[in-house]
Amino acid sequence: MLFPKTLKNRLIVLLLLCSLFPLVFIGSITYSSMYAILKNRSEKGITSNLHNVRLSFENTLSQLNHASQQLVFEGRIGNKINAYLTTSNLFEKKQLYEEIESEISLIHFTNPSLGLIFYYIAETNETIFQNSHVREDFNIFELPLLAEQLKFTYYGPHLSLNPLDGYKVLSVVRKVEFPNRDDVYLYMETDFKLTDRILNTDDMVKDTFYFFVDTNGRIAYSENEEDFPAGSLIDMSYQEASMQKDYYVFEELSNQSWRIVAAISKSTYEREINRWISQFVFFAALSLIVGCLLAFIIWRMIYSPLLHLQKNIRRLKNGRMSELPSLKENVALEFAEIHHEFSTMRLRIDELITDIDHNAESRRLLEIENLLYKINPHFIHNTLDTIRWQARVNGQHETDKLVSTLNRLLHYNLGKGQMAPIEEEIAALKNYVMLQGVRYNFQFDVQIQADPDLLKLPVPRFILQPLVENSISHGLKNKGGDQGVIEVIVREENATHITIAVRDNGYGMTEDEVERMLAGEDGIASRTGMGIGWQYVRRMLELNFPGTASMDIQSSLGKGTIITLCLPIVVKGEEQGA
Repeated sequence: MLFPKTLKNRLIVLLLLCSLFPLVFIGSITYSSMYAILKNRSEKGITSNLHNVRLSFENTLSQLNHASQQLVFEGRIGNKINAYLTTSNLFEKKQLYEEIESEISLIHFTNPSLGLIFYYIAETNETIFQNSHVREDFNIFELPLLAEQLKFTYYGPHLSLNPLDGYKVLSVVRKVEFPNRDDVYLYMETDFKLTDRILNTDDMVKDTFYFFVDTNGRIAYSENEEDFPAGSLIDMSYQEASMQKDYYVFEELSNQSWRIVAAISKSTYEREINRWISQFVFFAALSLIVGCLLAFIIWRMIYSPLLHLQKNIRRLKNGRMSELPSLKENVALEFAEIHHEFSTMRLRIDELITDIDHNAESRRLLEIENLLYKINPHFIHNTLDTIRWQARVNGQHETDKLVSTLNRLLHYNLGKGQMAPIEEEIAALKNYVMLQGVRYNFQFDVQIQADPDLLKLPVPRFILQPLVENSISHGLKNKGGDQGVIEVIVREENATHITIAVRDNGYGMTEDEVERMLAGEDGIASRTGMGIGWQYVRRMLELNFPGTASMDIQSSLGKGTIITLCLPIVVKGEEQGA
């Protein structure tokens, strides 16, 4: 799907994305964190309760073991039972019976967790010394086996053998070792409701149920017979089977090698997670609705002023500048400024159109002046050539020489381009000096020293003549005594710069005048005799070498002046204005 082209649709899409992205991003991070937290809390609650249940059952069985130690042959009661079974004296037998019952009652009283206790004679299927009623249809060897260890056999949970009880209990059967017989067994079970109290201590998750797995991998007892029936064999894959039945299972191994397993349905296990997801979905939907409402408001705030601006631009394009309506007062400040600038631009366009009409005639006059500017140099050159040929015909050789020199000088000075080779600049300077020698009635000498390797380098056109002219006109003019000397020296400063020095032995300047000239103060150049020429040279250097060329003046009164230009070496092909 292509991204929408109109601003309206783009604003809607982008604002919706801005609303959805934080929800998706934060929601995914929060979900992963909350899921782990809630899952760990539920898992810790179940495993902690399972651990407590396992310890409670182990402690209960340990108490049964401890109590049975006093009731077997090795104990005091066991000896009395052996005597009771072997004696034929009725009085002694009655006395032993009462003593044994008293001992059993005492043990039962001191162990509140004990329930039904009796001895079972397998050969005659007879129970003796029971402390409570015993069901007639029982078989202690067909109870749900939990584990077998040494002389102990653990059963349960199962229904109590007391017909008046009806609660689930744990029991232990231990063979009583008598010297003359091996068919006597001790049966002990826990107090009624003890097993239910242990299994129902899970306050965190009410829907947890338990099942016990014996040492042979068979379910000895199950609170959920439908999904995990008692008597069925279970291997290590029962966790996968429980997952298929939508259960999570947790197990612990006891010291007697039986296992207790806690199973909880997925819906119950994930109840808090699902509750959090429902709340998040509700608030996400609410945030999305609010985001859409805000997106609509933002769209109206942006789109309406832009639509108004678009209509004004169309009116302006069609030339209807006087029909531009004003903007509503309740728009944002930025749009108000844009429309204000647009109105200002419209007024400026009106002014520019008027200026264009007024300046049309001026442009035509400038074009005529430009043509005249191009015609005048040709007219001057042609006129000078005519004078030169006329002087040559009349035998006026000095006039012919002067006119020829002047024509060459004008041709160079009025030539095209801002840059010229140093050799052309020096040739033009020599022509100028020749003309000035005829003009002034005092003697001066111009000496030029230039490195032949530098003659082809380009420099700004017409920079030597103004400096030499200032030296002749203001530094040497009417100076009595010795002959005036002007030296022009061109040499390479380093691999990147050349220096051009113009030195005279004229009047010179004060130090203050030199500093003020270098600072470019208005009027100082004229007062020192270096007016238009000096300004021209400065402008040419600034134009052609911005920041890379320099000018320096050294002067003292009565000793002359040295003007030094430091110019960067320009490679052929890089000349500006050439």
